[in-house]
Amino acid sequence: MKARPRPTPITALSKSELERRLREATMLKQIVATSGAPLEPLTVLNVICSELVAVVGVQHAGFARMSEDGHYLTVVAEFGLEHRTGLNERIPLKGNVITQKVIKTRKPIAVLDAQNDPRMGAGREAAKHFGVVSMLIVPILAGERVVGTLGLDSYEPRRFGRNEIALVEAVSRAASPLLENAHLFDQLKSELAERQRAEEELRKSRTLYQELVNSLEGVVWEAEFHKDSLVFTFVSRQIERVLGYGMSEFLGPREKSVWPRVLYPSDFEQVAQRLRTLAITLETAEVEYRALDRDGRLHWFQDRISALREVDGTVRLRGLIVDVTDHKRAVRLERDRNLALELIARGAELEDILEVLMEMLASQLPEVACAIQVLKSGRVRFAASANLPETLRKLFEGGTMGPLGYRVQEGEASVLDDLEQNQRLKAATRQTLLRAGYRSALTLPVISKDNVLGALTVLSPTPLEPDVRAAHIVADLAAIAVDRQGLIEQLEYQATHDPLTKLPNRMLYQQRLAQAMQRAEEKGRLVGVLYIDLDNFKKVNDTFSHATGDELLRSVARQLASAVRPSDTVARLGGDEFGVILADLPSVEMAERIARKLGAEVNTSVRIGNRALEVTASIGLALYPRDGTDADALYRHADREMYAVKGKLSDQVGH
Repeated sequence: MKARPRPTPITALSKSELERRLREATMLKQIVATSGAPLEPLTVLNVICSELVAVVGVQHAGFARMSEDGHYLTVVAEFGLEHRTGLNERIPLKGNVITQKVIKTRKPIAVLDAQNDPRMGAGREAAKHFGVVSMLIVPILAGERVVGTLGLDSYEPRRFGRNEIALVEAVSRAASPLLENAHLFDQLKSELAERQRAEEELRKSRTLYQELVNSLEGVVWEAEFHKDSLVFTFVSRQIERVLGYGMSEFLGPREKSVWPRVLYPSDFEQVAQRLRTLAITLETAEVEYRALDRDGRLHWFQDRISALREVDGTVRLRGLIVDVTDHKRAVRLERDRNLALELIARGAELEDILEVLMEMLASQLPEVACAIQVLKSGRVRFAASANLPETLRKLFEGGTMGPLGYRVQEGEASVLDDLEQNQRLKAATRQTLLRAGYRSALTLPVISKDNVLGALTVLSPTPLEPDVRAAHIVADLAAIAVDRQGLIEQLEYQATHDPLTKLPNRMLYQQRLAQAMQRAEEKGRLVGVLYIDLDNFKKVNDTFSHATGDELLRSVARQLASAVRPSDTVARLGGDEFGVILADLPSVEMAERIARKLGAEVNTSVRIGNRALEVTASIGLALYPRDGTDADALYRHADREMYAVKGKLSDQVGH
């Protein structure tokens, strides 16, 4: 494996920053007193790892216990999922000079470039595999004896300052009894009498334990199983900050606890079944689920749950909840954003793309309703929505862009944070929104190159921040999709229309003729094909100018287009040649009547600037299916008819 180039180390934390983080870490001083708490030492060590990652600013932290023969270390606790070595994995010390030196000298060692330092031994390959650049290895002492190590890994080059090393050493001293107790817990699991003594000792430290867990960032909880029903006995006070409910509201059996109402409905039975399984297997597992806070906002929880059976047979569950909502939303937002960009790149239908964008926003903010409108040819069109009640659809189908945004057409966002008090809204509109359960609104313009292409409106039962990232990303993606759709339509128009007269060109003419013949066959009708050629057009160009000739062609195009029915097609086939498709004809007589009308329209005097030009044209008519059953046959017949007319005109002029 090719070694990475050695990057320049980053500066260690400043003194002020470190002092701030040290203040945040004062709770670690209590850790030494928790070795007898009901929370398993390994659980506390995992918490310590997560705190160290946040406080010191590294990507991974882990505890390893020394084997009795001193030949290897065993990973017992760690935090940092992207660098997961695996619990209970043995790490040989042979060849790892640095770790051996830490154990021998009982002093910490910082490694600046773990991927290239030869003293790392086999550890260099592991560092390369996990992307570790710099490391700090600190011994954990029990008296003068080394019982394990505490390691911090950084994915960026960095030097660990004295204050940082002092902090980690303090943590290692505090964690020493926990590490020893972790080994003791392994023995207690197989010795019933010893486990009973340990449980009694753990209960004596209940108060201290509660103080510790209440100071953690995550939510710690305990529950017991009684007759297959979960009864919560403890929840740390962090639950109030996360979900807005008081601690006491969670305690007690299911019928009294708020917990069944807090869990997302579709997740409740799945979580309940997982807890019942853990109560049987007495294992430790990580469970992810969703919960709703008091205001109805959705949270994603990652819960590390362990189960044990007490001496009296009671099954006790303990969990550590971490709110991973922001992470989950960020990952899903990036995934959905890439999906939308892929749809845009593939040229998917605009309606489909906008529907995906609305679903994307609804998945980020499940409590909101959203709608998007598109401005096209000066008209506002309701395009897509998510979670929008039918009673509110008419607000967005009424032709007003961003009906709740005051200056959205000028490209400005609008926030209505209290609809009940907002007097700028019509009373009927305000009452409709309030009855639907919405109290605030955010309107964002859909803008591309300073042009407003539409509007995105978000309705919420709770106040919305004006910088909601998901809403802005959706508005930007909608702008890309609408802008691209406009470009596609423009290119399609250019490919199928004559740039001079704006009439359909030969390609579109052929497509419409095929469609007209198919409909005529199904309905038993006729299709007329007219071939029109201007007489002496070259003389106009030669006598006056090509600009005059162009203006004459545009004038003839306008005359022909105004003389036919909406269902007919007038096209410029090239030069001074025009084609007309008379669709859905009931009779030959009607075809001939329209042909005579078109001849009268064209054979007239046309004023170009200050000149009056006499225009004549030769017209040939072919009828489907009388004169041919395919386009080529009809073209040839109409062409012959046209030249026959032109020949008669020449004979008349000659005489």
